[in-house]
Amino acid sequence: MKTLKISRTANAKLQNRINMSVVFNYLRENEPTYRARISRDLNISAPAVSRIIDKLIEDKYVVETEKLRIHSGKRPTQLRINSGKCNVIGIDLVKEKIKVALSDFSGKISSTYQGSKISEIVSEEMDIGQKLIDEVETVIHNYCSEHKQKPATHNVKAICVGIPAVIDTATGFVTDLPLYSSLRDVNLKERLGEYFDVPVYVENITRLSALGEKNYGEGMEYKDIVFIEVSNGIGAGIIIDNHLIRGTSGSAGEIGLSIIDTENLGFNVNNKGYLEENASVEAITEKAARELRHGSQTLISDYIEDDINKLTPSVVCQAALKKDEVAQKIISEIVEVLSIVTLNLILIINPQIIVFGGDICNLPEVKKLFIDPIRQNVTKSIPLELPQMKLSSLGENAGVVGASFLAIESLLLGEFPYSIDLDLLT
Repeated sequence: MKTLKISRTANAKLQNRINMSVVFNYLRENEPTYRARISRDLNISAPAVSRIIDKLIEDKYVVETEKLRIHSGKRPTQLRINSGKCNVIGIDLVKEKIKVALSDFSGKISSTYQGSKISEIVSEEMDIGQKLIDEVETVIHNYCSEHKQKPATHNVKAICVGIPAVIDTATGFVTDLPLYSSLRDVNLKERLGEYFDVPVYVENITRLSALGEKNYGEGMEYKDIVFIEVSNGIGAGIIIDNHLIRGTSGSAGEIGLSIIDTENLGFNVNNKGYLEENASVEAITEKAARELRHGSQTLISDYIEDDINKLTPSVVCQAALKKDEVAQKIISEIVEVLSIVTLNLILIINPQIIVFGGDICNLPEVKKLFIDPIRQNVTKSIPLELPQMKLSSLGENAGVVGASFLAIESLLLGEFPYSIDLDLLT
């Protein structure tokens, strides 16, 4: 999005396009609102705003809703983005099972579907592109069944796929993919785009989660955000001054490769980086399994009835909440490593808020076991003003919500490329 920060000289045609973009993007960020308020806040004449709104209504981008209740005078008609303008598909490939969501034009999820296990989809024997096509068709079919529509009327205009990888967003090719190497040779952008005949966008899933949290979750009031994904992998989505940071080669935020001490310099990365080996949700289970193999006395054994197949991160958390020493030690080790990487991100980026998300959100008492101790550790180590630290309010939906947002944003970029920073007008 081109943000206007200074006055520009423009011919009438360009000025009209700029004004329409600015009004539309203002409306997206401040709905519901009304014509007079738009005119006042943007310092655009009331007749010009009315002409723009009338055009947006004619093109079905905007709809008029209820009258605003006021004490006196004429009641203004409120305006909203037309959520029924079109639908988009968001896909999350980082969870245990594929998650597909169909969202309306406002970004609200209308239908979701949890499909096959990722481990099955990335097996060498399976056509990954065709499998994803099948999953997308399923969510479209479910949506149309729920709304008693024919499949041909689903009105899907774009698809966005989130992958735990470094992506060349222009081509859709994966440039680095430690977890699912079989996806490296599949161009999902091209494959899905040809089949559904719509634009397809492929992006790092953690960045998509950051976008979701920024626009619909805990980050809505902030411009500088770090989203830390703690699942089987670990990554960071970074937004500075409302802009998503990708880095020169698209690898910004790959904190799963972080090293926290000199002893582990040169750590041999196979499928996972050092941080992922030692502080991911999966690491909780692995650490507990080692303790059980070594014969440690722990409540964990009672919870799983000595059946290692029943061992999960949630079980370890439950034991820790019961003051089990082995479980508390495991959680403490995870917290210490996450505290170090959080501390470093704060010192390097200085964000307004850090949001923790991913599979960690599904663990028992996650705030008590993880977020509060991380905050305490960071507070002890940094004698500076600290950012807010919160748990994702979108939970496991952050990825597909962010994917839907990016799909909508990408569709609109050509039509409405200009926004304005209202802070500069005050």
